[in-house]
Amino acid sequence: MSNGATDSVEAIEVRAATLDDLPKIYDLLRPYVTARKLLKRTRNELIGLIGNGFVAVIDHTNGDREVIGFAAVEIYSRKLAEIQCLAVNGNFQGRGIGSHLVKLCIERAKDHGVLEVMAISASESMFRTLGFDYSLPDQKKALFCQLKTREELYDELADEEF
Repeated sequence: MSNGATDSVEAIEVRAATLDDLPKIYDLLRPYVTARKLLKRTRNELIGLIGNGFVAVIDHTNGDREVIGFAAVEIYSRKLAEIQCLAVNGNFQGRGIGSHLVKLCIERAKDHGVLEVMAISASESMFRTLGFDYSLPDQKKALFCQLKTREELYDELADEEF
């Protein structure tokens, strides 16, 4: 993956993800999965997310195309959807790419008539600037019951394909 600092790039293109993007999405997500900032996804899980996913892509002057951002919205029902797999290459963070990807996911959920979109993230401030909050105006709050630790989940998934 290019470091973005030494290689000239053209404009960043943000568009709907396609199955052709899958290998480059893997490349983008891999370091975040390794660092345990994102959950490991099987190939089939990612294929399922691509239909409501978006990528940020750059063209390097050497002709290479690199996926530098990805996010998807998983639509559970007309009531609820969730932002999934938000990742932006560290060399391109702070440029609004993640926010743009999340906005596209929100629009996709709106297009499907979804009532609420949630996000589980360590990037609290970015999501708050996009209208996310800890509770909805009518005071609903998300509560969680952890059935397994992340460590247990990763151990179970260790042999599955990423």
